[in-house]
Amino acid sequence: MILQKLSITNQNPPGGFRFTVPENGYQMSGFHTMADLLGAVKRHYDDNNIPLPDNWQDLVENQLCQKMPAGWCHYTDGTPAQGITPVLSFENILKGITSLSKMAMEAVKGEDVYVDQNEAERRADICSRCYYNMNASFCMGCGGARVILDLVGEVRGSRTTTKDYMLQNCGVCGCRNDAIVHVKKNILLSGENSDTTNKRPNWCWLKNDSLDEAQSQLHL
Repeated sequence: MILQKLSITNQNPPGGFRFTVPENGYQMSGFHTMADLLGAVKRHYDDNNIPLPDNWQDLVENQLCQKMPAGWCHYTDGTPAQGITPVLSFENILKGITSLSKMAMEAVKGEDVYVDQNEAERRADICSRCYYNMNASFCMGCGGARVILDLVGEVRGSRTTTKDYMLQNCGVCGCRNDAIVHVKKNILLSGENSDTTNKRPNWCWLKNDSLDEAQSQLHL
């Protein structure tokens, strides 16, 4: 397996040393060294009786690198990593949810645009455990957030999941996860270019043929 490793080791990476536990969605952040992060990861897995693979330290570093901009990491075969910069600005999130709202409202005239509750719950579980489930890069308590939240309400109506409190924004597309988990995949993909889809992690339900396949890949 070809993994990513940090190329710059004498600076704190953007956002600091951080990690999301794929088995349960627990987020760790605020660490100033890789050693501190690794120690916290080991304690969490031990305390929660979650088995760690032999190469867990490499996998933690690989996850960190997958959220880094270009120039910060390289693959173990020496190839520079392309990097990713999360699209979590107000403009990107507003554009995404506005587009989704229009698609949903247009589609509802001729077809049911929503998945059933069980599928929405399973999608929400996957999103809640994904390290691309991220905070926005703007103040969610400010006036602009009200516009976004109102649009989310227009898309999903009264639909909720038990994981709503954990759902944030997708760092790949800027989508509001608490909205898209309720909408049929063909509608979501109709407004997404292939480059964005290809950037999604292997466990993303938008990239997999089945939810079982997606969930099976959420582990360290």
